[in-house]
Amino acid sequence: MRYKGRKQWFFSFLLMAIGLLLLLLNIGVISLEITQIFVNIIPILLLLLGLKWTVDSFLKESFGKLLFGLFGMVLGGLIILDRYDVMNFDYGSWWKLWPLFIIAIAIHRLIRNKPIRVSISNEYPFEKTSQIGFENERDKIPPKKNKMNRGFIVGDIRFSEPNWPLENMKLYNAIGDYYFDFSKAFIPEGETPIEIKGWIGDVKMIIPENVPVEITLKVQVGDIKLFDQKSADIRSELYYRSPEYEQASRKIKLAVDVKIGSIRINRV
Repeated sequence: MRYKGRKQWFFSFLLMAIGLLLLLLNIGVISLEITQIFVNIIPILLLLLGLKWTVDSFLKESFGKLLFGLFGMVLGGLIILDRYDVMNFDYGSWWKLWPLFIIAIAIHRLIRNKPIRVSISNEYPFEKTSQIGFENERDKIPPKKNKMNRGFIVGDIRFSEPNWPLENMKLYNAIGDYYFDFSKAFIPEGETPIEIKGWIGDVKMIIPENVPVEITLKVQVGDIKLFDQKSADIRSELYYRSPEYEQASRKIKLAVDVKIGSIRINRV
């Protein structure tokens, strides 16, 4: 409580000082020279405040403080360098610092020091029940549920070991690549749904010729190559369904959604 009180007093005093300065400037009590001194102090305050937030982020593992701390330090430092004619940078160029978001994610992962988490579940990701082999309502079998870890992760995800077991999956990745070699997988009976989402990264898959698939691909910025189909536009979308998919005893249902990156799916 005492810490929150000091923080409230600090920001209240800061707002009061800014308001008082603008008031004195408007009524002509202070000159533009004094105002220029205040303008020169702003980047120093940004640098110091950013440094404080960055240190706090390491102590409290706060991603928000880390992001704004890095932004304040870098922006304040660049403005100071501009004042000394070391480089050209002004407040209007703040948007060029967007890669700090990616850097903050990487640093935050290192601070937390937690392993990459992959979401794997035997639950069908698109429906609440699954139907295997029969049309009657009494033959519907509710899926078994495993504990699902949903994570905001950074790093590559690979499934390429010999005879790796294919299961129903939901995978989420912030930054990193996916690689699947279904030709080396043990594919179970029935339909196996796989849902993949990512922000930045590439997706590469190898699918055997004898395995029927239903594939839905989406990319916000990037290109797609699905067998013989290609797409390289903004908001690319491709769909494919094997002719024998409905009658197949073993089949894979893929849904891939990537914000920025590429998707490559080939047959072997």
